[in-house]
Amino acid sequence: MAIDLLVTLDENYIDQMKVLMTSIYINNPGEIFNVYLIHSGISDEKLNGLEKDLAKFSYKFFPIRAVDGLFSSARVTDRYPKEMYYRLLAGKLLPENLDKIIYIDPDILVINSLKDLWKMDIADFLFAAASHTGKTEMANNVNKIRLGTDTDYYNSGLLLINLKRARREIVPEEIFAYADKNYKNLLLPDQDILNAMYGIKILPLKDSIYNYDARNYSSYLFRSKGCEDLEWVMENTVILHFCGRDKPRKKNHRSRFTALYRHYMTLSKRYLS
Repeated sequence: MAIDLLVTLDENYIDQMKVLMTSIYINNPGEIFNVYLIHSGISDEKLNGLEKDLAKFSYKFFPIRAVDGLFSSARVTDRYPKEMYYRLLAGKLLPENLDKIIYIDPDILVINSLKDLWKMDIADFLFAAASHTGKTEMANNVNKIRLGTDTDYYNSGLLLINLKRARREIVPEEIFAYADKNYKNLLLPDQDILNAMYGIKILPLKDSIYNYDARNYSSYLFRSKGCEDLEWVMENTVILHFCGRDKPRKKNHRSRFTALYRHYMTLSKRYLS
């Protein structure tokens, strides 16, 4: 059975998407993937190139251009681009024959199998997601106060989305109205909206497995009393997320996982050249 994946990006992130897909291919041998890309204006030339690249992994590629009419009542600015709504409105934008999908940010490496995540039962939830703990625990608590929520503050970089429920329960106009009413208070708009409107409908995931913040190795190690060391990460972590503005593609990036990311960059060029 195929695993359905969703990415939402513009042409500036295509190379990162290729690194992501290379990591998925290497660490999910024998798995079949359908890759859906929601976008607003990627050229046909770029899309055709992506289709050919993903065909090398035997992945099917389904680019979907978002219809502008859906966003006629949305606040759309440089800080609130319509792309930020795509993952939240996946139920409206993706084919109705899809029951669920894994959304993945392009600044992620998948370093172990996605099979257990895909098989997870989220029938009673809209999403499954992880909140970042440890070093970012204070930020987690501040965000809960800022948004007036009782749940943890979930990171939107990795989401298992229940599309069947999303089609019934997520109303685009309600999202647009919330964004318009609260636009001055939203720091990470799409993530804030996810937490404020749907936090109680999210199944919590363990972040060290399904959304490991690559900046916080020392915090994970301390919190786990030394158990979650590099060997543990390589054997157990599925989603390695390079959060924040400083990305490992930059020459001056330095972290425990910079070399690993650049290794996959090299492999991506080798597989998809």
